[in-house]
Amino acid sequence: MATGGACPGSLTPRRRRRRTSTIAGDDAGEEVEQPRREHDRISLLPDAVIHHILSFLPTADVFHTRGLSSRWRALHDAVPTLAFSLPSGGAAAGRRGAAAAVEPFCAFVDAVLRLRSWTHLARFHLDLPYFTPELEPKLESWLWTATACRVKDLRVELPRAGNLCSVPRLVRDCTSLVELRLCGGRMGLEPLRGGAPNWASLRVLSMAHLRLTDDEMGAVFAGSPALESLELRCCGGAARIEVWSRRMRELVIDGWEHWSPGDPPLEVSAPHLQTLRLRGSFPRMDLTVAEADSVAEAELNFSMSIGVGDQFDNYKWPRNLARGILQKLCNATEFVVGCWFLQVLSLLENGDLPPLLPNCKSLILNTRCQSLECHGILNMIESSPQVEKLVIKMIQPFWKRLEFDRDCKALAISTHSTHRYSGPLKRKNKLKCLDQHLRRVDIVRFDPRDRRSSSFLGLVEFILEEARVLDKMLINTCKVKADGSNSVETPNARKLLEVSQSILRHRRASENARVILYFD
Repeated sequence: MATGGACPGSLTPRRRRRRTSTIAGDDAGEEVEQPRREHDRISLLPDAVIHHILSFLPTADVFHTRGLSSRWRALHDAVPTLAFSLPSGGAAAGRRGAAAAVEPFCAFVDAVLRLRSWTHLARFHLDLPYFTPELEPKLESWLWTATACRVKDLRVELPRAGNLCSVPRLVRDCTSLVELRLCGGRMGLEPLRGGAPNWASLRVLSMAHLRLTDDEMGAVFAGSPALESLELRCCGGAARIEVWSRRMRELVIDGWEHWSPGDPPLEVSAPHLQTLRLRGSFPRMDLTVAEADSVAEAELNFSMSIGVGDQFDNYKWPRNLARGILQKLCNATEFVVGCWFLQVLSLLENGDLPPLLPNCKSLILNTRCQSLECHGILNMIESSPQVEKLVIKMIQPFWKRLEFDRDCKALAISTHSTHRYSGPLKRKNKLKCLDQHLRRVDIVRFDPRDRRSSSFLGLVEFILEEARVLDKMLINTCKVKADGSNSVETPNARKLLEVSQSILRHRRASENARVILYFD
């Protein structure tokens, strides 16, 4: 065995030789140990790459890197992203606790901005979950610094409660803005004195929990000639949203609020829009889509409250609302339809079916797959004779109360029934897309243990029987927890085997149809 080594097969680690060198000027010529230096690979990176890495870290952590070296201190001063979030725990401690938490937070933000070099700022995000009088002058000072650095992405989130304050003039005149997100009841657009804002470069605008007026909406569109995407989340007050710009591509209305009993209904007019998304909860009101001839992608994933007296006229106003919206979106090629909308469509009879959607190629249906909703699914498919791809997403929680309980009794279908839904079998000759165009079906989040599996199986078997050009059906199986989230556990093996055998053995109209069940 060689000295300093280890026997073959021995567990004794091999000893490393020390690198030695003779130091000049050493008369004895003794060998002195010289440590081996590891390369600092991060420091070898260009400044632009390090800035990109630091942009993913909280600003507090980035600030602590100043102590590493003089180069890192310079890098910190020029980092293109700043994000500050006031700890939310101070609000629960009362006024004194909030003041005690605000003081060090303001000092930290001031220190970071004071040490920062005056270069361009890519992103500036400020999250204030509660507001104190000490923050009001600080807020304007911080926004002034951000606009002076010609910030491109500005996000300000303030609490919903409290008195409204107008957007500072320095923000309304910031021509460098490309993305702007305003959230919170204290950051309103009123008053817009001095004309429209000067957002010449703004492309993405998101406003949440704001009370708007028609004049303010008009001023926003007039001052944002390059605007491409607008999101209104839980806003309200305005009666009409008119989008005439040809550059505007996407409009998202995620929930709507009535701030007072006299608030008007909402009308949307966008003749050149490409994408319209209606999401979230809306009050009971008339929602009208006046012009949407150019919309290619439409999302109708919203819900409205239903009154007790609506059942006496067979829910006439929801049916008219659904038909009116679909009629204006007749040129869309992609549809995303939510559970509430499917429930409304289930109320339509043969002489009152949805308007024809001749250009629809893709349908995404978010459903609990209750028996009542299966009826709405077939109504939607019948109105889309050119559909080539159908996606059925089984959403949670499935114990949520149906808005239209009366119609479950009218159709003699119980939401807890264990019998398969047979409604589609009566109308199989009317579904043109199944006979000529439907090629792919994706079913997402199917739990074999779910009581809805009987309705689901009836729908799947009906599609297999009638889809003559179907190429593939993918069924994603999973085990769903009580809170609606996916479990890492596999579904019940016995139940899954029964469902698989029932589907795989069923007759198929298309010889090329492949049915694939997989666990995710």
